[in-house]
Amino acid sequence: MIAMQSRSSRTMVRTFVSVVGLALLTACATPATRFYTLGTDAEPTIAKNTTSPALRIDVRPVKVPATVARSQLVVQVNPAQVQVLEDDRWSSALPDEIRDALAARVSQQAGASAANAVGRDEEVPVYQVGVDVQRFESWPGSHVLVDVVWSVSRSAGLEPLSCHSIVSEPVSGGYQAIVDGHRHAINAIADQIAAVVRNFAATAADRPFSPAGASSRTGMTTLSCPQFIDGARTAVDRAAAPRSGA
Repeated sequence: MIAMQSRSSRTMVRTFVSVVGLALLTACATPATRFYTLGTDAEPTIAKNTTSPALRIDVRPVKVPATVARSQLVVQVNPAQVQVLEDDRWSSALPDEIRDALAARVSQQAGASAANAVGRDEEVPVYQVGVDVQRFESWPGSHVLVDVVWSVSRSAGLEPLSCHSIVSEPVSGGYQAIVDGHRHAINAIADQIAAVVRNFAATAADRPFSPAGASSRTGMTTLSCPQFIDGARTAVDRAAAPRSGA
């Protein structure tokens, strides 16, 4: 009887050790999840603020295509197929990643205050930025492409200036290269937005504003969508056409 209990105990111990060992091996075999962000690595040159009082940048919630509106990175396999990467994810929702990156970069380049750095009761001009991402493509070992319709409007409620920017950045192999490519593309678009904000701010606060292409009157200031200055990028910039239902 004692011998049978001893053998039973040894069997239970061996079974327990085997289960623990298998669990450890499974844990070791599971790849670690990698998280990425579109935040800048270093602060860019801050443009001089030529206006007084300070500016405030308000980037509205960003719209992105449903295909990439998830925490996982999504890469193109071919024009008709994508791959969702379970172990490579954004540190926050992609619309929030884009919004935060744009808000930081535009504020820095326009010499503006951060959106939450100015009290609501303070008399400062607020520039609202609307962003609608049409395409957000990742082609491993080839390029990334960001296609965005964006607009800038003053707090006075005047008609906004709407622009359309398409940026393509070459990337090497690896998913980190894809994230870096998207970061560069977002920064390039943010620089365009900041240029428009600076042009807005350079006009008198009470001077009427007319978007490019609109009929102008004496004393009106007409602004146009800025061009990329980096010849290495493929970019198309134009006044965005009104969309039905917008």
